[in-house]
Amino acid sequence: MMFRPPRRLIPKRRTLAPAVLVLLAVASGCASLDPKPDINRAASTVAERSGVTPTWTEPWEASLTSWDGRAPLKVEQALAMALRNNREIRSQVEQIAASRADLVQAGLLPNPVVGLTLRFPFDPVSGGSFIGAQVVQSFTALWLRDGKIKAADARLNQTVLDISDKALRLVAEVRATHARIDFGQRAISLADENLTTIQKSIDSLDARVRGGEGTPLDVNRAKQQQAKAQAERTIVMRDLAKERRRMLELLGFAGEGAEWTAVAGLAGPPVIDEATALTLASSQRLDVAAARAIAEAHRADLSVEEQSRVKDFGLGADFERAAEGAKSVGPVLDVAVPIFDTNQAQIAKAGSLARAALATFEAASQRAVREARVAWVELDSATRLVDQYRSTVLTLSERNLALAEAALKAGQADVTVLLESQRELIDARARLNELERQAAIACIELEYAVGGGLMGTPSPAHDPLDRDPATIGAAIQPNSLDEVPSGAHP
Repeated sequence: MMFRPPRRLIPKRRTLAPAVLVLLAVASGCASLDPKPDINRAASTVAERSGVTPTWTEPWEASLTSWDGRAPLKVEQALAMALRNNREIRSQVEQIAASRADLVQAGLLPNPVVGLTLRFPFDPVSGGSFIGAQVVQSFTALWLRDGKIKAADARLNQTVLDISDKALRLVAEVRATHARIDFGQRAISLADENLTTIQKSIDSLDARVRGGEGTPLDVNRAKQQQAKAQAERTIVMRDLAKERRRMLELLGFAGEGAEWTAVAGLAGPPVIDEATALTLASSQRLDVAAARAIAEAHRADLSVEEQSRVKDFGLGADFERAAEGAKSVGPVLDVAVPIFDTNQAQIAKAGSLARAALATFEAASQRAVREARVAWVELDSATRLVDQYRSTVLTLSERNLALAEAALKAGQADVTVLLESQRELIDARARLNELERQAAIACIELEYAVGGGLMGTPSPAHDPLDRDPATIGAAIQPNSLDEVPSGAHP
């Protein structure tokens, strides 16, 4: 009788029954790798908050716009190009596909492992060949799968929210840069008017000197004023060129020329009171929603680690056939006894990261409210200053010019008085232009600080912070096994 080797146990192998494997295979194949729904979700959020719809699902090589880099640039054109062609935004959009892949991977079970054992005797007389086969499958992944999916879904949601927030930040930068270019062009026009008026004053003073009525000192003072005005115009031109180059960088065309002009942009969002601004900032800021999604992801990670105290649990089947033809089949059970490693270190780490993420979320919420308050104060102050300057300084300058014109007609003043009144009016208009520029920028900053939506208020169904923030930290305790809510989608 030939010697039959003892049946071999399979160390640390995990298996599932065939019927269960079929069910799990079906469940694992439900998720899609297609990132377009997530990209469209981000694009819809940007459209609701800014009024501009990104075309991120189209091929990057598709035509962006009809703008040739020289024609006057409308703010709508600038926004469409920036959201389409800005390299940082393109990079962020691609991250959505990566996060989607992580979510799909989290739902997949490990592949079954098929093992084959062949044994050959040293002594053909006393022993024979032996064949063994095993089919093994991870079983531990079953109770960890749900938590891993929740964590990956929260991180996908965070990626979508993050790209949406960065897109809104880009929208604000493009609008602010376009506004600075627009007001810079107005400043150049006012500077040219001022120089023309100063030149007329110089000509008039020269004529008076030749007529023996004036002094060379008056002419030199006028020329000094002219040189100062020319220097100020040069500074404005320099700043304007910088803003144009900055705009091209935002559009993704940093190498293009900067001689084009900006067409007057859209009207700013409606003015809101401070309480409304703070409420909007605390409820709809996308960076706050992204921080919240990360907190939810870490909470899910904690749940997974708490369920991983027993890491090795296998259940399978083993088939053996000896050379004499004897066959056997039987179950295999493999359990790791948690004596030395109960996953306590990973649980402690996950708990710490969860609490840190919660603190980060709370800090983001506080920062959003603070930034909204600062932006609102800046806009309120700038608006009041514009109204005050327009009703006083500009009004008085216009009145003085009218009085100077009347005095000149009546022979009570000479042309120099008229020219001086004209210069004062132009200076007042230039100052008012600067104040209006500051107010426009403040309005754009407030728009972003409250999370957008002043031009198109988001519907409640798409509010990324539609749940009680307290639910985020409710289960961030080292021993909690509470269910983690899924990520809130915008």
